[in-house]
Amino acid sequence: MFREFMLGEIVKMVNGQAQLPGQDLVRGVTISSRETMPGELFFALKGSHTDGHCYVADALRRGALAAVVQRTQSMTNEILVSDTLFALGELARNYRNHFEVQTVGITGTNGKTTVKNLIASILKKKYRVLHTEKNYNSLIGLPLTVFRLSGDEDYLVVEMGTSAPGEIVRLCDIARPHIGVITNIGPGHLDGLGSIEGIRKEKFALIDALPADGFALVGEGASGSGRSNTISFFLGMLDSVELTERGSYFSYEGNRFFTQLLGLGNVYNCLAAVCLTSKLSIHYDAQYAGIAEMNPEPGRLEPITLGELLIINDTYNANPVSMKAAIDFAAQLGRRKIFVFGDMLELGEKSKELHRATGEYARQHADLLVTFGQESRYYKGTHFSKAIDLLRFLRENIAGDEVVLLKASRALHFERFIDELPRLLR
Repeated sequence: MFREFMLGEIVKMVNGQAQLPGQDLVRGVTISSRETMPGELFFALKGSHTDGHCYVADALRRGALAAVVQRTQSMTNEILVSDTLFALGELARNYRNHFEVQTVGITGTNGKTTVKNLIASILKKKYRVLHTEKNYNSLIGLPLTVFRLSGDEDYLVVEMGTSAPGEIVRLCDIARPHIGVITNIGPGHLDGLGSIEGIRKEKFALIDALPADGFALVGEGASGSGRSNTISFFLGMLDSVELTERGSYFSYEGNRFFTQLLGLGNVYNCLAAVCLTSKLSIHYDAQYAGIAEMNPEPGRLEPITLGELLIINDTYNANPVSMKAAIDFAAQLGRRKIFVFGDMLELGEKSKELHRATGEYARQHADLLVTFGQESRYYKGTHFSKAIDLLRFLRENIAGDEVVLLKASRALHFERFIDELPRLLR
């Protein structure tokens, strides 16, 4: 529950200008006029498709105490700032400073959301924990998570995403992590970060932000940073691994675990959670229970069965590392394999090269590679530019006992194919 502050205090926190009664209590923060509750503070954020300034009047009608704007709307209840997104972060940073809570910050090219959920699930067996909902890991999402702090929590577990230099520094400034996790470093968001070295520099900002008594757990591509406060983890630490269509078994330091999450990549994510929580003195029983009860998230190597057919819904997002992980999982299943792949976005100048390399790897393991999109032509599979043609092709080529893996970047909306397949195959 939001800890209430007087409006006058908040105006100072966001470095705003306002002519408002400073004694009124702000009861929450919102960025959606439709979800505004009486007494809340509305931030008018400008996005790529919409502008919150268009909805200030609606938010005030719904009971917002005031609106934070960067362009005056000629309303009496407005707080004028130079940048509403920065102001949102400033309010969250000041709000966070009122709480003594251990913060775990998690970043990386792949696995951030899963590792965050696993760590929170384990910590909840012993402590009071607040963690990022869904993948609210941005300069908008992380502040909204911070505003959910009430003062009762022992741990705050936050995911930190980035697509441009400096974003991790800003997120750390807001969240003040004591502990960091870098799941891995690979090609992703190359459009904004330029190169693998640019990605490394951006991710390592999390380590640099930790206090003197803090530490970081680092995975593939992040070791060898030269930082003394880091602990490495890698799959070679495991005693054994057994992958199945319904989950995975693995052993670490003599303890055996089971996870419903599919694939070696998720075993790796579980290992990260075990290593971190072991460092925090969490025992095996809590770790086992926290991992075993985690269900696959929609769109993240999510198994869907239609009779004898196994569909792997991995449509949430895609980059070369997660593509390879999904291919490797499907490849070891004893079924005919159909891969339905779409574009991997935000890869910059290397996009064509990375699509070609991924396609070559996929063709080595697939019985049938089907592609859809623009860049996906470079996979060199059976390509379609119209969704209806792709679906007709699948109907003609699915016998009913295969594994069908669907994966693409989020913007291609591949979940529509997941929705259509059950009707298609009746």
